[in-house]
Amino acid sequence: SPNTLGRVIKHLKLIMRAARDQGLHNNNEFERRAFKTPSVEVANIYLTEHELNKMLKLKLSKSPHLEQARDVFLIGCYTAQRFSDYSRIRKDHINNGFIELIQQKTGAKVIIPIRPELEKLLKKYNYNVPKTYEQKLNTYIKTVGEKAKINEPVIIEAIRGGLKVETTKPKHDFIKTHTARRSGCTNMFDAGLNTLVIMKISGHKTEKEFLKYIKLSEKQAAEKAAQHPYFSGSP
Repeated sequence: SPNTLGRVIKHLKLIMRAARDQGLHNNNEFERRAFKTPSVEVANIYLTEHELNKMLKLKLSKSPHLEQARDVFLIGCYTAQRFSDYSRIRKDHINNGFIELIQQKTGAKVIIPIRPELEKLLKKYNYNVPKTYEQKLNTYIKTVGEKAKINEPVIIEAIRGGLKVETTKPKHDFIKTHTARRSGCTNMFDAGLNTLVIMKISGHKTEKEFLKYIKLSEKQAAEKAAQHPYFSGSP
């Protein structure tokens, strides 16, 4: 895919610059505009508040591994963090109704308000998120999504080998650990939170990167705009 190719070229350019800085070569061909890093926007899903509630209400006591996977995933949704951060929340991170974390990937400090659903999940595990592995969670959460009947057909377009390929699958087949972060950001935005406030919670440094996470459909955007005084005719 173009993004895989772009990642390879990005790393190659990084190595070439480092080697040039060390005096190992004087070849600047890699700096030419024609040698660009290709990228395309990836069509990823998010889960709405309604879908998260369907997951939350599932009775999974007979399948403890699924129940734990569901709970850890929802903690990710309600905190809008990466798996590497939401999977390691401990009692030490809780301070006066907020979660305070230093993000592993960026080293940024984030402070996350604890909403009632999140409080209930954390309390269930004595405020220590149970240890889990990303690969297993990616597998289990799809099963949880299926049980919650999150099965509307989703069409995903991707470029493979230079060709555009369409894949249609039930929505639950596309759920993975990073869906939690995307869902958290999008649902906060849909609820009307200020972009800057959400970025402070999620830890995004630039609006450009943050906006990649906002997955409102055209219909949702139109419905949201229709509520604004500009469209409703209010002064």
